[in-house]
Amino acid sequence: MRIEEILKESCVVADIKGKTKGETLFELVDALKKANLIHNLEKAVNVILEREKLGSTGIGDGVAIPHGKMKDIHNIVCAFGRSKDGVDFDAVDRKPVHIFFLLLAPEDSASLHLKMLSRISKILRDPSFRKRLVELTDAHDIYTNVVEEDRRL
Repeated sequence: MRIEEILKESCVVADIKGKTKGETLFELVDALKKANLIHNLEKAVNVILEREKLGSTGIGDGVAIPHGKMKDIHNIVCAFGRSKDGVDFDAVDRKPVHIFFLLLAPEDSASLHLKMLSRISKILRDPSFRKRLVELTDAHDIYTNVVEEDRRL
């Protein structure tokens, strides 16, 4: 499965306004709700926050991949967010996070969930690609670059 199968361009937030982990997660989940991919915004945010209590999904190098599993969804869904200023996300390297991939998966999709986390991690390994994502100007360019980078894998 490719990222373009779970990430819609309408779920790319090119300019995260949130300054905290909670505000950022709310913005990303709100993009999924506006795209009619989830129905209960508060429940989805709570699922992600509960997962964050186990350990931050801020993996370092300005990247976080918040994720969780929900009963109420049938397909894995994804939102992307970019914060030019960065957000304190309790990342492992203690640096601000600029790039967010948020994943929500059905409760019974452990294998697919892990495959998508791995795929996202792979495309974000390249420092020049991460830098490009932070510098791009709009959601369309970000979406196109993510899809193209994923196709190269």
